[in-house]
Amino acid sequence: MGTSTEARPAGTTRRLRTTSRSVRVIDRVTTIGITVGGLFVIVAVLGILAYLVAVVTPLFRGANVEKRAAYRLLPANVAANVAFAELDEYRAAGVYVLRSGEIVYFDARNGNELARHSAAIPNTTITAVARPLGGSAVAFAYGDGAFRTGTISFDTSFVGAEEITPAMRALRKTARLAVDGGVVEHTATGEMRRVVPSVSLDAPARIGESTAPIVLIDYRPGESDARLAAFTGSSALLLNTLSQSENMMTGEKTTEVATRELPVPAEVLARGRPAFLLVTSKGDQLYLAWPDGTTARYDLRDEETPVLAEFADIVTDARARLTSLRFMIGEQSLLAGDSGGGLRSWFRVAREGANKDGYVLVAAHTLATSGPAISRTTVSSRDKSFIAGTSDGHAVLYHMTSEQQLAKVTVPGGGSVLAAQITPKSDGAFLLSSTGEASVWDVQNPHPETTVRSIFGKVWYEGYPEPQYTWQSSSGTDDFEPKLSLIPLIFGTLKATFYSLLFAIPIALLGAIYTSEFLERRYRAPLKSTIEMMASLPSVVLGFIAALVLAPLVENWVIAVLTVFAVIPLTALGAGYAWQLLPQKAASRFEGKTQFALLFAIVAGAGWAAVSLADRVEAWMFYGDFKAWLDGRVGTGTPGNAMLAWPLLLVALVVIDRRYLVDRIARRLRGRSRAAIAVIEAAKYALLVVVSLASAAGIGWLLAVAGFDSRGELFGTYVQRNALIVGFVTGFAVIPIIYTIAEDALSSVPQILRSASLGCGATRWQTATRVVVPVALSGIFSAIMIGLGRAVGETMIVLMAAGNTPLIDFNIFNGLRTLSANIAVELPEAVKDGTLYRMLFLAALTLFVLTFIVNTLAEVIRQRVRRRAYQL
Repeated sequence: MGTSTEARPAGTTRRLRTTSRSVRVIDRVTTIGITVGGLFVIVAVLGILAYLVAVVTPLFRGANVEKRAAYRLLPANVAANVAFAELDEYRAAGVYVLRSGEIVYFDARNGNELARHSAAIPNTTITAVARPLGGSAVAFAYGDGAFRTGTISFDTSFVGAEEITPAMRALRKTARLAVDGGVVEHTATGEMRRVVPSVSLDAPARIGESTAPIVLIDYRPGESDARLAAFTGSSALLLNTLSQSENMMTGEKTTEVATRELPVPAEVLARGRPAFLLVTSKGDQLYLAWPDGTTARYDLRDEETPVLAEFADIVTDARARLTSLRFMIGEQSLLAGDSGGGLRSWFRVAREGANKDGYVLVAAHTLATSGPAISRTTVSSRDKSFIAGTSDGHAVLYHMTSEQQLAKVTVPGGGSVLAAQITPKSDGAFLLSSTGEASVWDVQNPHPETTVRSIFGKVWYEGYPEPQYTWQSSSGTDDFEPKLSLIPLIFGTLKATFYSLLFAIPIALLGAIYTSEFLERRYRAPLKSTIEMMASLPSVVLGFIAALVLAPLVENWVIAVLTVFAVIPLTALGAGYAWQLLPQKAASRFEGKTQFALLFAIVAGAGWAAVSLADRVEAWMFYGDFKAWLDGRVGTGTPGNAMLAWPLLLVALVVIDRRYLVDRIARRLRGRSRAAIAVIEAAKYALLVVVSLASAAGIGWLLAVAGFDSRGELFGTYVQRNALIVGFVTGFAVIPIIYTIAEDALSSVPQILRSASLGCGATRWQTATRVVVPVALSGIFSAIMIGLGRAVGETMIVLMAAGNTPLIDFNIFNGLRTLSANIAVELPEAVKDGTLYRMLFLAALTLFVLTFIVNTLAEVIRQRVRRRAYQL
């Protein structure tokens, strides 16, 4: 039996229908590589997110307080007479001052006495003691009307090698040695540090010839002179300026006192003896407070005419008594505590027509409303933190601006808190209770200013008329309140993105539609390549050009620029309608290169016409001075209202035309010639433009009559580097991205759909807008979203062209600051792991989350659009 073979035509071979092994291996390796690469991308993104969260998290933790030492410092009956008690900056030694004038230095670790001095004067008693914040100054007042100023401090030095004694050499790193009334201890670097008490008191001085006892005193030293306020037993309120001179020959110091007696009205005297007296270092404000909370505020800015500006009640509970009153750092805010547990900060706010000086005291921050009586408050000399001691033996650490309670501890030994201190470096606290028990605490409080509310909510800062969103991370003084709201930066990011896309999207999409559907095929590739080359321009170059060339140019020609944006689109559309007036043969003959050249010529001519009309537009619409109109110096709000209304009206009229008029007009024009139809369409277009302009003018006038003025909202003072410039240049950078992706999406629409539409009698424009664009809509949407991501993350253009002003202002002619630009500006100045450093990472995390949310929503929308496109 023979074997049959399949007959095949001569010269042919059998086709192999199996994939070769090498192709399968390559395909498998490629699949694995792509999968692994994708997983690595996901892991990298998640890793970045985790790192940002890890850096940001400490911002929202409270303070960490741990007890370092506790001991009985003095008997309970003596503790009741303590005027103040505090430690040095290294917490090696401390000092307490009794109201009798005894100045006692002690070892901060165990309470052992190191040295003792006295500020007492024979034949009189000490009636008041003042200790200014953050320094060594002190003032004592006496029962015979005298006062005495000086310093109580700690001299810190390093022990030289020749000074080290055998006892010092034997000193362990965890121990300290009492030497010559001071303390010697090891430093972190292995050196030996000596802390020695230092007391220097000037000779007693008098306020004029008065011998009435001084019952209240406040003292504020200055660089050249000092302020000392006193309330005497004869109800006299005195403000003294102290000037000290030194005899170069004898070294004797002489204090000259210049006294001003402040008016004390009868209603003030009727309240009895006040309990608190505070004066600022500049001597411009003075506060006198009574136990019921009534506070008299004096305005002393005019030395010749001091004014009792207002009476304010700073204790809101009528049953409570004022138990503590002192300045916060900066001497702007008053911290008031009462017997009902209330704890509030007050500061002056400018109010038109308020009181006699235009200011009024407001309770800007409420830290507590009820609880145990506030027995003592002490404030930090570095920030707006403070400690409030209570009558039930607790000490609570607060931050005024952020209004958060950072930590709470129980005082050893019980009793109320009589003395407290936040150490000079803000790394510790010292507490003394009524039982005589002292305690030293380690405090880690790196980020007291930051809470969710202070970052994303309104905060009332000193000197501001109301709570606001503000970003201002640094200043030249320690009195400064860091203002760390991210809202102005988020707003600036959205504002820059909006104006950039408003400029880029119409140009990019219309350009993509024109290139894909109307331009001759032989010109498409060169034009597309030219536009794509725009994306290669570095952002820093664009920002440089925007800041130094474009911004000054637009400032000088701003009306021309605005006119160009109105005239060119209207002229281009008008040219399109005029094109329809040409005979069919002529129109066909001019298509291609000639049509393309005519389009550029029309755009150039429209631009020239707009520039030529700019002066007339400014004179006719803006009263001859556009910038003066923006500032509100001339004219009404009608032009601005009309500018806002016109685009909306034009779009509304076009929608009405497409929905209700097009089909009706088309039915009536059946059988008419091409020229007649073109004339009617051109007339309809002109009518739409005229009606929209007239309606916008009328609506703008009516809104102005009703009191609405767009100036101050969307328009305002012109700043050279503004959102308009950012919109131009960032939009220029975004256009190539949107154009390229959108053109690819449009070009990928199957040609059969175009042919079917054209075969049904549709025009090329109808085919493009009603067939091609809907099918390619998912790709177009992706193009816009990618452009959005590019605009949101833009840094250098915004940094150089936006003015870097973190404002919440819709004014297109004002500056802004974005999240990305803020990171670039502030990061070089941020101390690692400091509050600003972590806030910049929070800004990066916020930008990350914003883009993630936008991209996620965009992808959901794109998928829905894509499914609908497939149904076509």
